[in-house]
Amino acid sequence: MDVKREAPLSALRIGAKLRHARLLLGLSLTQLGAKIGVTEGYLSKLENDRSQASMATLHKLTQALGTNISELFATSTDDAGPVFVIRAEKRPKLVTGHRRAGNRVTLETLIPNGPGSLLQASIHVIAPDGGNSEPLSHAGQEFGLVLQGELELHVDGQSVNVKEGDSFYFESPLPHWYDNASSGETRVLWVNTPPTF
Repeated sequence: MDVKREAPLSALRIGAKLRHARLLLGLSLTQLGAKIGVTEGYLSKLENDRSQASMATLHKLTQALGTNISELFATSTDDAGPVFVIRAEKRPKLVTGHRRAGNRVTLETLIPNGPGSLLQASIHVIAPDGGNSEPLSHAGQEFGLVLQGELELHVDGQSVNVKEGDSFYFESPLPHWYDNASSGETRVLWVNTPPTF
């Protein structure tokens, strides 16, 4: 019988990874802030895990650092077994945005991310009236399945309402964003390939 590996962490603190990527590029906080349109102080808070960026800001930040959001989930393991299991209660979670700003989205990773990964799969948990209101664009393709609630999906100027049980697909280079279209929490299984988001 094959041995299974379990992911040991449940809450992500990404500040150190962001700082490391910035320092590898030789960028100061001021230089990086100027590239993506945020302040040095705000970047300092992100690097010290004292604030959470919106998905759009986090996407701009990782692009400027030559990485992607899936790399923030990457963990190393010495176990070389053929199956990797992430238990529901130990699923790594990355909280983006702020509830008061209406852009709170929590990403729950479903598969290991790291060098050589061809897929990025997560559950997007979108707070009531939350979402990502700034368009994103990156390489790849995306698939989603609404597990709970309702999503207003905007892709390349077209808006479509996607309800529980509905699935969708689109090309990632097209500008895209979404809003929770229900009064409760919306949960969406989201798959990107390659993991460029």
